[in-house]
Amino acid sequence: MTGKGLKILLVDDEPFIRDIIQEMLAADGHTAETAADGREALGKIASATDIDLVISDMEMPEVDGMELIRRLREKDETIPVIILTGNDEIKVAVEAMKAGADDYLLKDENIQDAIPMAIHRVMEKHRLAEKNRQLMADLARKNRELERLSLLDGLTDIPNRRYFDRVLAKEWMRSLESGTPLSLLMADIDCFKRFNDAYGHPEGDECLRRVAGALHGVLKKPGDFVARYGGEEFAAVLPETTAADAKVIAEAMRDGVRALNIRHTDSEVDDRVTLSIGVGAVVADAAAEPGELIAMADGALYRAKREGRNRTIAAQKD
Repeated sequence: MTGKGLKILLVDDEPFIRDIIQEMLAADGHTAETAADGREALGKIASATDIDLVISDMEMPEVDGMELIRRLREKDETIPVIILTGNDEIKVAVEAMKAGADDYLLKDENIQDAIPMAIHRVMEKHRLAEKNRQLMADLARKNRELERLSLLDGLTDIPNRRYFDRVLAKEWMRSLESGTPLSLLMADIDCFKRFNDAYGHPEGDECLRRVAGALHGVLKKPGDFVARYGGEEFAAVLPETTAADAKVIAEAMRDGVRALNIRHTDSEVDDRVTLSIGVGAVVADAAAEPGELIAMADGALYRAKREGRNRTIAAQKD
C-alpha cells in the first residue's frame, strides 16, 4: 500500500497531540491505533501483524522514539517508521535516519500537509524495497536451483560426474581426518551398446533411468551416494564402509538391477540387463589422492568384465 487505507500505529506521550494526528489520519482514510510510549508501541507491534506504518514522537519517557527504532531494527522489523519531533537540530534528524527511521518531520504549522506527503513517500519507498527484496530472494532461489541442476545428470536425475568428484574429495578428507574406511563402487551395465543397437536409444535411456533408480534405492545409510559417472557407468561413494560391507551393497545393487527384469536378449551373459561392479576400499592416506581409489575400483570393474561380466570383484590389496 502506498498511501490510502493504512493501519498506522501513532506513538506520542501527549494525548492532545495523539488526538489531533489521529483525526488527521482518519480524515485521510487511515486507521490509527495509538500508544503512549515506545514500550507500549513495541508490545502492540509484537501482537499485531497488520500494522503498515509507525509514526512516533522522538522524545518520550522510558523508551523514546530513537530507542523504539533501534529495537525494531534489531528484530529485523522492516515496518516503516516516521519520526515526529519539535527539535529542529539537523543532527537529531541524521541520528534518527541512521538508526533506521524512514522519514523525519518537525511538529510545526506545516504538519497537517507534511504528514500525508511523508506517508506517501515512505510507503512508496517501502513498496519498492519489498519488491527488491522479493526479486533478490527469487534470484537466490533460482541460483540455488541452477546450481542443483548443474550437479544432476539430466537423463537419470541422479548426481552427475561433477558432483561425484566433489563428494569423493570431501569424503576422502573425512576419511583422512577420522581414519575410517572409504569404499567406492564402479558399476557398468553389461553389453549396453548391444542393448541400444537391439532396442533403440529411447529404450536405452529408459534403461539407464531405471537402473539409476534401482542403484539409488539400495543405499540406505546417510552419506552413501550414487552418481552417473558417464555413459552406462555409475559410481557409488560409501563412507565408513569396509570392502566386505561394500561388496554386500554391490551384490544388492546387482540383484536390484536384475530384478527390474529389463529384457536384453542380445546380452552375452543373461536375457535380462545385468551389472558388473568393481569395489575399491581404503583408509585415506595423506600421500595418496582420491584418483587412486577410482583407479582401484575401476581396475576391479575391468576384471569383473574380463572374467565374464554379471559379477562383483573387489580390488586386491598390494
